[in-house]
Amino acid sequence: MRTDANPKIIVMSIETIARGLESGRLTITSLDDGSGVVLDSDGEQLFSFNVTGLTIVQAIEKGDRDIDALADQLTRRFEVSAERARADVQGFLERLAEKL
Repeated sequence: MRTDANPKIIVMSIETIARGLESGRLTITSLDDGSGVVLDSDGEQLFSFNVTGLTIVQAIEKGDRDIDALADQLTRRFEVSAERARADVQGFLERLAEKL
């Protein structure tokens, strides 16, 4: 598991995504293959996510607001350890935070 993750960036990223979804600034579209896209209407950006990324964004949309709850969504949906799921969530949110 990564130990260099900045918890402040993770929380800010989760909250930014949550606020964007609640306000309608971010719109999720799921695709038939399980992946999806998120449109950022303010930033005029389109983000393409694999199944893992889409699962994380959808969990945030449903109210999960901490890294452990998000990681739990991944362990329930995919056959991954809690440690791996947490690292995946951290990496995803850090990369997305750079773009939002």
